[in-house]
Amino acid sequence: MKPQTLRLKNFGPFIDETIDFSKLTQAALFLITGKTGAGKTTIFDGMTYALFGETSGRLRSGKEMRSLFATPENETSVFFSFEHQQLRYEVERKPEQLLAKRKGEGMRKQAAKVSLTIFDEKGKEIRQLTKRSEVDQEIKELLNLDAKQFSQIVLLPQGEFRNFLISSSSEKETVLRNLFGTQFFQRFTEQLKEKAKNKQKELDHLEQELVLLQRQFSSYEEKQPAGLQSFETVINEWKEYQDQVSTRLASEQEVLEQLKEEQKISETDYYHGKNQKSAYEEKQQLLAEQQVLNEQQQVIEEHQRWISHYEVAQQLRTPLERSQEYQESLTTQESEKQQLIIACNKVTSDLQKWQEQADVRENLEQKIAKMSQTLQEKQRLIPVADTFREKQSELSVMEKKVSELQQEIQQLADQQFILQERQQTSQTVLATQGELQEKQLVYERLRLEGERYCEQQQHLDHLDKELVKNHQYFEQTTEQLVEKQRLLEQQTHEFNQCKSDWAKQQITYLQTLLIPGEPCPVCGATEHPLTPDNRESVQENLAVLEEKMVQAEQSIEKTHQEIGRKEAEIEEINQQLARLSQQQVETSQQLDQQAIYLNTELKAIFQIDVQEDIVQGLAEIEKNLNARLKEIKKAEEAQVRVMEELASNKEQSEQIKAQQMLHNEKIQRLQGEMAGLSQQLGAEDLDTLVKEADQLAEQSSKSKQELEEQMAQGEKLQQESAVLTTKIEALTEQIEKTTAQYEKEQRKISSFLAQHTDFSSQEAIAALLKETVTYENRKTTIKEYQTKQLVLSTRLEQLEHVTYDEKSQDLTVLSERIEKIKQHIEEQQQLIYHLQQEYKTNQKVIMEFTTSYQNSQEQLDELIQLQQLSQTMNGENPKKTSIERYVLQVYLQEVLQVANEHLIRLTKSRYQFELDEEVGSYRGKTGLEINVYDDEAGTTRGSHTLSGGESFIAALSLALALAEVIQAQAGGITIEALFIDEGFGSLDEEALEMAMEALETVESEGRMIGIISHVRELKERVLQQIRIDTKGSGQSEIRYHFG
Repeated sequence: MKPQTLRLKNFGPFIDETIDFSKLTQAALFLITGKTGAGKTTIFDGMTYALFGETSGRLRSGKEMRSLFATPENETSVFFSFEHQQLRYEVERKPEQLLAKRKGEGMRKQAAKVSLTIFDEKGKEIRQLTKRSEVDQEIKELLNLDAKQFSQIVLLPQGEFRNFLISSSSEKETVLRNLFGTQFFQRFTEQLKEKAKNKQKELDHLEQELVLLQRQFSSYEEKQPAGLQSFETVINEWKEYQDQVSTRLASEQEVLEQLKEEQKISETDYYHGKNQKSAYEEKQQLLAEQQVLNEQQQVIEEHQRWISHYEVAQQLRTPLERSQEYQESLTTQESEKQQLIIACNKVTSDLQKWQEQADVRENLEQKIAKMSQTLQEKQRLIPVADTFREKQSELSVMEKKVSELQQEIQQLADQQFILQERQQTSQTVLATQGELQEKQLVYERLRLEGERYCEQQQHLDHLDKELVKNHQYFEQTTEQLVEKQRLLEQQTHEFNQCKSDWAKQQITYLQTLLIPGEPCPVCGATEHPLTPDNRESVQENLAVLEEKMVQAEQSIEKTHQEIGRKEAEIEEINQQLARLSQQQVETSQQLDQQAIYLNTELKAIFQIDVQEDIVQGLAEIEKNLNARLKEIKKAEEAQVRVMEELASNKEQSEQIKAQQMLHNEKIQRLQGEMAGLSQQLGAEDLDTLVKEADQLAEQSSKSKQELEEQMAQGEKLQQESAVLTTKIEALTEQIEKTTAQYEKEQRKISSFLAQHTDFSSQEAIAALLKETVTYENRKTTIKEYQTKQLVLSTRLEQLEHVTYDEKSQDLTVLSERIEKIKQHIEEQQQLIYHLQQEYKTNQKVIMEFTTSYQNSQEQLDELIQLQQLSQTMNGENPKKTSIERYVLQVYLQEVLQVANEHLIRLTKSRYQFELDEEVGSYRGKTGLEINVYDDEAGTTRGSHTLSGGESFIAALSLALALAEVIQAQAGGITIEALFIDEGFGSLDEEALEMAMEALETVESEGRMIGIISHVRELKERVLQQIRIDTKGSGQSEIRYHFG
């Protein structure tokens, strides 16, 4: 793929700029230069966006790349053309963006668009694709790369590859993992490790369960088994114990049945005696109650006589009550009749007075007719006057609205002026966005460098701590070695003493074996003072000493071994200290180089000197960039709001002017209508007409009301007179009927008293009949007495033959015997229940123990396999290499083979890359370390020992190789363009010279190489240049410079 043309319209800081790569034909090497923030990297962003729809670093989306200087009418678009295999491809993309409406005011959202056109070698169009999915698929099939891989191949950030070259294996692993996609191996090994960890937890849990289950098993002696015994031993002991429990359970069940039978016999005897005693006691109680009832017989008979007398008197209850009612009714009726007669006389007098006022009522009727005629005339003119007033009020409202609309028009004009000033302010802020975007990209790259710097600083701190820790451990181990040597001397002395004591006892023992009179082979004496009786004690002393000698020899041997281990450990610590010291020196050198590079870049781009604290300087830059980003974002939002408010302001102004015109027309029409109404009214005024009409209406209403009240009063008096007369006549007739009924009831009462001479008078009977409560109580008492008599007689007949002998049946003895049997039964049941629960629990424990043991054996087999596999795959092996790092070794070896082709050519066969196969002190330094073989010195050395220019050439070779390998693996086309972003600012004059020679060598291979840099020396060396100039507003323009 060979780039031809790139056109950026309203993209980043560019309004409408075109880069014609076909003009760069004098040499394949060209320079893209300009101030920081001018938009150098935006050119590459444009190519990436045209091909893949995203920027190179994925830091900004397409719609975020829309230029802040673009007018609402102009679109943002990127056009990119390139050649491949005699075919020309043209791709154009437009991001989602807000544009002005084609018709009317306001903004519209335009969706993202893309098109791809393919031409043959004669320039004839072959086909065109306009759907995003089709275009993306076509480019993917053509390049066989995604945006990230394209950026890795075409854009080489030199500083990153220098850091990669000297980074540790762990750091290289992180970078290569992202490039070659080996995350699967990382996840796989982590999952294996986690699975083995979880399996170990499961096994530990099962072993704890086995111990707990052994403790849960109840033995007959209530003793727990000591420790975790073998599975077969535990199971056999448990089964034997369960058989013993089962046998005892059957025996205890037989004892329980015997106790229950004894309880049944005793309870039968007890309840029989208890029932006999209860019946006898009941009979005695009933006889006593019968005696009490007999004593109440006379009172009951007296009550019965009184009740009979009361019931005879009840025959006169109704006549007495009716006579009383009639007498009270006569009194009420006579009183009511007198009141009616008085009222009737008053009504008759009032009616006569009303009839005498007939002339007054006639005059009032004539007055009411005259007022009604005058009122009708006034009411006819009121609607005309009311309409005139409404028109007058409406005219006033219209004139007021016209005045208010004029004020609103003036306010909108003032507001439009303010909005235009705000728009100008926002555009001034947005003019700095292009520069800010470029600085963001530069900052992001430097931030990553800063993070690596911090990581190396932390690694150096870790090395310092490790050195201190190892020195302390060395001193501690040395002290332990001295202590062990002192202990060895003491143990050796004790062993020699013990050996001497043993020899003495051995001589003594041998003396007991000599024949009396024979010379001793040791001392030559013929007399032996020891007797054979002392032989046993000597033999015992010898046995004790021999055991002490064996123990002393074992202690000495153990101390010798410990001393050997300590000496080996000291030797290993010395080697470790040497390695750590070397690492400390190397890391310190790397930190110095990194700090120089970061200080140079920050000073050149951000004019900040951070010699003391690089991290703090980067944080301050990030804080400033974020603050400016927020300011620009606010300005963007403010600009959109201002444009919308301006459009709304204009639309409101036009609407108000139209309303003002309509109101003026309505005012003219109202003035004409009011002139006609004024002629009809003459001198009359609406308020006067309404007031006079209201007064006439009120007077007429009062007069009518007065007349109606007088007429109603006459009718009411006539009606009341007739009603009162009727009521008096009816009440007189009712009094006569009530008198007759009262006399009839009095005759009945007199007849009853004549027949029953035991009642003295009518009042005595009435007094007796009031004793209703006494009557009911005495009836209830008699009924209860008769009921008790019947119950006692019946029950006594049933208990007639009941007798009881307390001496022959002692219930207390029987009760105590039953309670003792119950207690024995309860104790026996508890014992049986305890044995059953123990048996059941033990059976459950046996089953769970068997299952858990089988599971633990299976888990143990799986754990051993998992641990072996996990340790091997995670690098816990002699090579200290994980499966992922092994795969990355293969990839890196392939990259180094390709890189050596470039490095040998660029260094004239002096240097070659070599993958360090030596196993490091720890896994982080093993597997991916890169060394450089120096042919002139005939030795291999670390890549961090290369000078500035040499490290640039090595990093360039590595970057080119990595791009070629990724491109080859992706299976894509050959990309004949290469962009190198910065990386030259930290090189001295000699290193820069070496770098340029290397680039010229790569250029001779036919690749187009673009250097993105602001370094002054490159402007003097590179003849073909694309210069990006910035205006004061922040816009950028592209111009060509040929030396």
